[in-house]
Amino acid sequence: MVKNNFSHLCCPVARSMDVVGEAWSMLVLRNLMLAGGTGRFDQMVEELGISRNILTERLKRLETEEIVSKQPVQEGGRRMEYKLTAKGWELMPIMIGFAQWFDRWRPDPERSPLTFLDRRDNQPIQPLRVLSHDGRPLGPADILPVSDDQ
Repeated sequence: MVKNNFSHLCCPVARSMDVVGEAWSMLVLRNLMLAGGTGRFDQMVEELGISRNILTERLKRLETEEIVSKQPVQEGGRRMEYKLTAKGWELMPIMIGFAQWFDRWRPDPERSPLTFLDRRDNQPIQPLRVLSHDGRPLGPADILPVSDDQ
């Protein structure tokens, strides 16, 4: 499989895609998030329908990037589990953003969307928004992208 490499680009979006942009990586992260941050290899193989070698490859990359950590299920045990690190959990807004975008624009309204609830009051969370430094919601016309290269 040929993988695109974006590490040479200065753009943080491109470089982020180089780290987590592969589809299986995003689905592994999604599964870990939905499972409370921890998952076992065999469980992920079964739930995702992913081949063992591809899952191994993705988990190694996520571990190298310190997005997940690997640890024995029990002390001295051979079975391992994977846990999201703080760095991995910080990808949650991106996952929620993808889900909210798809639920809004999806072509198949027959399918039920994944809903994210506030644990405290069991109510749906608000749609993600981009806010200014003082809390104002911003739209496309309000945002000025500036590159350090300019």
